[in-house]
Amino acid sequence: MSRIAEQAAEQAVLAADAAMRMAARGATTGSGLDSTTSAAHEAAVEAERFARLAAEEERAGNRATSRNLTARAIEIAVKAQQTAGVPCTAQELAALIERRRAPQELLEAERAEKERAAAYEDELRAETGMDAENRLRLEIAKYTARDEVPKLGWSRGMVRAMEIAQAGRLYRRDGSAWDGGSPGRFTGGRRVARERVLMLARASFLTVGHKGTRAITTTPTGDIALYLVRLHPEGVHADDRTAHAARLAANRKRERRSDDVKAAARSLRPLDRYVLRSFEQPVTLAEQAARSAVEAEQTWESEGGALAPESCNTRPPGGLRSLQLSLPLGSLGEHTSTARPPTASAPRRRTACT
Repeated sequence: MSRIAEQAAEQAVLAADAAMRMAARGATTGSGLDSTTSAAHEAAVEAERFARLAAEEERAGNRATSRNLTARAIEIAVKAQQTAGVPCTAQELAALIERRRAPQELLEAERAEKERAAAYEDELRAETGMDAENRLRLEIAKYTARDEVPKLGWSRGMVRAMEIAQAGRLYRRDGSAWDGGSPGRFTGGRRVARERVLMLARASFLTVGHKGTRAITTTPTGDIALYLVRLHPEGVHADDRTAHAARLAANRKRERRSDDVKAAARSLRPLDRYVLRSFEQPVTLAEQAARSAVEAEQTWESEGGALAPESCNTRPPGGLRSLQLSLPLGSLGEHTSTARPPTASAPRRRTACT
């Protein structure tokens, strides 16, 4: 490879010499003489430099780098020949560094690329705790949060009320909202601003329990809104007054009555319907593993779980269970004739499992 680079440098030097000879014979005049000769000379010097670098990399065993430097030397040699106005013979050298790789080389390159991609994916999973699909969901969620959270018109006090409700500690009692302190039961606590809770409930972010149920909990819409708020807390206002002023400014429109604007500012904007339909919350790898474990346990229990004791001695271990799991639910009726329940006249003797 370095030999090809040397040839390119030699042709660049010959082109520079040709430009010098033409200048000496007066083939060019004026400023064009100096500029043409100077440009060809600079290209020749640059081609020689890349040829030396290609040779050094080849001696160091870096064939890919040597090839790239050789290609650069050829490009500069072509430039020198074009500047000098001589035939561009250096272009033919480019074909010498291009060769068809053998199938084994292609397979090796593909394998190496897959290994690099897998290693990079492992690094990202270790760093974020998410797979590629959920990392993309997280980026979409961040973009959605930047766009939607400022429109909600929430204050920090509203965010605290939502967090208390999501933790299962928000209750209604004596016409007020209370932070009960303990999830699942009211044990006393401190008041939560009633107006904040009512505004959040009217916008479908909270649901207030009726009759015996005094708990105030977040709705699915509220859970999504709170998740977005946590992704973009900069879109939340410092206090209720600032939030009200922002909602007032957002509702001011031409030819709209002042009373209507004030009434609209006293309510919260619901979350956009498109966001509700399309939003997919990212899930970490740990959460996926925990969910899979729960689903596997529920599936096991719903399909019969362990075998009944009386069947242990009559069938091979796991044989009946394998049959039951393989039968579709809709086909159970077709197999009832093969196993009849014991009648009262012929009681079935129970045997102990060993």
